[in-house]
Amino acid sequence: MSEELLQQLIHMVGENNRIVKEVQQELREFKAEMYEFRAEMYAFREEMYAFREEMYAFREEMYAFREEMYDFRDDAIQRLERLERQDKLIEADIDLLHKKVSDHEREINRIKQVGQ
Repeated sequence: MSEELLQQLIHMVGENNRIVKEVQQELREFKAEMYEFRAEMYAFREEMYAFREEMYAFREEMYAFREEMYDFRDDAIQRLERLERQDKLIEADIDLLHKKVSDHEREINRIKQVGQ
């Protein structure tokens, strides 16, 4: 009986060794997958950092563009105000010319009437 028991024990030890080797192999595969996953995560993190830097640069460009637009708006407002002032001066000059022409026509008509 001890021989049979010894054979069973040897068989069980062999089976245990096989199972341990399978588990070790699966663990190695799992570790390899985890290392690969970690590498992918690091690569993803680097991409995210690069994207963040691009966003910072884009934000700075947008701020610069906004400043240019504000400057353009301010310049356009100043020019339009200057045009409005010039328009009012021109209108005043035209009104004055119209008044002078009317005065001259009246004077011409008065002189014509006196000469008749």
